[in-house]
Amino acid sequence: MKILITGAKGFIGRNLIEALGNKNNPEFLQYDKGSDPQTLQHYTRLCDFVFHFAAVHRPADGSEFGKINHLFFSDILELLRSNNNNCPVLLPSSIQAGDDSLYGKSKLAAEQALKAHADLMNSRAIIYRLTNTFGKYAEPNHHSVVATFCYNIARGLPIVISDPNHIMNFYYIDDVTDSFIAQIKSYIEPDPDGFYRLPEKLKYTITLKELADNIYKFKYCFDKGTVPGCSDQFTVKLYKTYLSYHLDCEANEGALKE
Repeated sequence: MKILITGAKGFIGRNLIEALGNKNNPEFLQYDKGSDPQTLQHYTRLCDFVFHFAAVHRPADGSEFGKINHLFFSDILELLRSNNNNCPVLLPSSIQAGDDSLYGKSKLAAEQALKAHADLMNSRAIIYRLTNTFGKYAEPNHHSVVATFCYNIARGLPIVISDPNHIMNFYYIDDVTDSFIAQIKSYIEPDPDGFYRLPEKLKYTITLKELADNIYKFKYCFDKGTVPGCSDQFTVKLYKTYLSYHLDCEANEGALKE
């Protein structure tokens, strides 16, 4: 099976490729920043499934939201049509789709473009409305507060919490990629509104203070050579995420000493 993944070197792309590589034997058609745009014509002719992860979250120029999140995606859909390829297309959108922000508007426009494409091509439009997602490979000091906290705390750097009682909802990246992979194998009914979400039991709610306290506890235990008590699945998943940043920190320090 040939799977086209845009944004292949990003947070979700890296995790999906790793998960799929462990469970299946697909051929990945990877596209990311720096790839030759001409390869998309070839890839959109060959692919059996598209995961479109290429997106911007906090660009320096607000116009990039529309250019990347909407127009670039529309170009890919046009290439699929020109190649008469009606393969399924999976788009991770956001719970912010349709709000007044430039980001939300760009996500809604991408959703609408995919729905129109699916109608024209009689193909599957698989649109996920995702909330904050955490896990390894997320870029710190960018769009993931968990990544920022893990990265900074592991390195003894300060973190900033403007509202300790602010409530956050999270998905874990492995749960997200598992759900994505299931879409390859069989048809899954969306929610009544036509979108996909993870089950409520896989959505974790926590305040920013509680999140930071947990991660500080992980660092304390790691430095003491002990393992923190993980009494629930969220804490287990958060600890695994923290370890990826702590171990990366130690590896970098070791390389500098060499």
